[in-house]
Amino acid sequence: MEKTNAHPHLIGAAAGLTAGVVYTLCATVIALWPTQTLNFLNNWFHGIDLTKIAVSTQFTFGKFAAGLIGVLVTFYVIGLIYGIFYNMCYSHCEKRGWI
Repeated sequence: MEKTNAHPHLIGAAAGLTAGVVYTLCATVIALWPTQTLNFLNNWFHGIDLTKIAVSTQFTFGKFAAGLIGVLVTFYVIGLIYGIFYNMCYSHCEKRGWI
């Protein structure tokens, strides 16, 4: 099996960008259809009624941008760490002839 090198920065960038797109879509859907989105998300959390803890806040571009930056950085770091561990695990298994 030929190893394809995992480039941790590329994995981090891909994870960050993916999370950023999901975050942007989620913010857009919540801004357009808040009640329907909340009801949809209630189905994901068994036994927790999100409508009881939801608060109506002013949606601003500043809040969106701060959240987006936080998501991008967090998922970049997660992807970076994943890429580093992937390479370490691959090397470990390769040295033992497991792959």
